[in-house]
Amino acid sequence: MHDGKMEPDLQQARRTAVNAHSIVIKLKEMDLPDDLDDQLALLSVDLGDLWSAQNTLAGLLESFIGSPPDWGAVGDSLVDLRAAVDHIGWHADSVREPMNTLTEYAYRRAEESP
Repeated sequence: MHDGKMEPDLQQARRTAVNAHSIVIKLKEMDLPDDLDDQLALLSVDLGDLWSAQNTLAGLLESFIGSPPDWGAVGDSLVDLRAAVDHIGWHADSVREPMNTLTEYAYRRAEESP
């Protein structure tokens, strides 16, 4: 925070993008077919954002625990924590379908292998 405004965490944003891209590369290098690209895109974005969101949640929780005993600050911290938890919940719900689809594909491919 600087002057009451959130500063962008460019390093975390880059790492989130790298994680998402790494998921795409891993599965495409394993010959995931193009017809599953939409599911792969959803999976990679959701997992990348979940990674980032858990880092954010950890930082917010550490700040909350270490903050001075001020009820206004507690309220603000709880609002921030709730937003982080809601963000995680949204991605957790969103990732289920592509994860299930790609898991089923992975097990079908595994059964085809000698």
